[in-house]
Amino acid sequence: MPLQPGGNRSLTIAIVILSTLAVIAALYFARTLFIPVTLACVLALVLAPIVRLLSSTGLPRALSSAAVVVAAMALAGAILVRLSTPAAEWFSRVPEALYRLRYTFREIVGTLQNVKEITEDMAKLSPGQEDDQVVTQGLDIAQVFLTNTGQLITMLVITAVLLYFLLANGYLFLQKTVHILPTFSEKKRAVEIGRDLQVEVSRYLLTITAINLALGCATAATMAAFGLPDPLLWGVLATTLNFMPYAGAILTSVAILLASVIAFPADPLYAIYPPLAFVVLTALEGNVLTPMLVGRRLTLNPVIVFVSLLFWGWLWGVAGLLLAVPLLVIFKILCDHAEPLQVVGEYLSSLPPRTDPAPAAGAAEEAPAVEERTMPERAANG
Repeated sequence: MPLQPGGNRSLTIAIVILSTLAVIAALYFARTLFIPVTLACVLALVLAPIVRLLSSTGLPRALSSAAVVVAAMALAGAILVRLSTPAAEWFSRVPEALYRLRYTFREIVGTLQNVKEITEDMAKLSPGQEDDQVVTQGLDIAQVFLTNTGQLITMLVITAVLLYFLLANGYLFLQKTVHILPTFSEKKRAVEIGRDLQVEVSRYLLTITAINLALGCATAATMAAFGLPDPLLWGVLATTLNFMPYAGAILTSVAILLASVIAFPADPLYAIYPPLAFVVLTALEGNVLTPMLVGRRLTLNPVIVFVSLLFWGWLWGVAGLLLAVPLLVIFKILCDHAEPLQVVGEYLSSLPPRTDPAPAAGAAEEAPAVEERTMPERAANG
């Protein structure tokens, strides 16, 4: 029995929904594979300009790629080794910071204190029960990471190896695509889109990385000026978390506030200055530096950014939060270059919709006159 047009459409929608759910399930359950693959692709776009620069000096592309990958991994490893001990110490003192914060800002937690007193009074009305003692124990960050050491090492190895091959091959996939296409116009269009995509995405990600590094350096210098211990740790934290819009700045501010409460217990007012200084720095970065260097064309819709953070954070955790915006930017640039997806790209942008300028009064009056003049000509030629 043949399907009716309405039933055919419903079947298509059902297939699309089931396919989408299948892809999301695959991304979730195989995240150990997809996270390093995605991270390697994003890092390849960031590091591609550096490889091209080294290759332009006469160094073979394979050696240039190997040097960049080794240098990036060595830098990341050195930072982890240098900051792992102070990070573990601060992480273990989070309960102490929360305890000090409770009594430092007594006015803020006054309502919670009243609720606790009411709860204790209600507990006294229940006879035959002993008071329970709550012991606050610090978190062991070493134990947290050691439980997933094998998985983490596997992901790092996959990322490093795939990153090298992506950098070493360069435009190989684009060349394969051009070779498959039948006509010259399609080949030319594929080359234009492919190179524009790589250049624009690389430029954007490299610019954002440089901006975040600048923010990290400014944060480290500011924390050192205030006398907060381990300023390099707060600079690296600000650089890393700033890849997460909105959430990154909030998390960094809270971390600096907790550290300041521990570092300056004798002066509660002074403990507020370091997080306030960071808020000023991140406000300048978000409202002045980033728009000036990136431009407004690649500014994203805040609602879409927030939903993207929620989705990728739920799907891949912290790695998803860090990759959410780069993936969204890559998709936005792809939509801008692919004509069928330009409508989607319009929704991803934070810019108001473009409107065609109204024709001038003189041009509007001249158009009928031109049409009237051309009509006798068409009749004579007909």
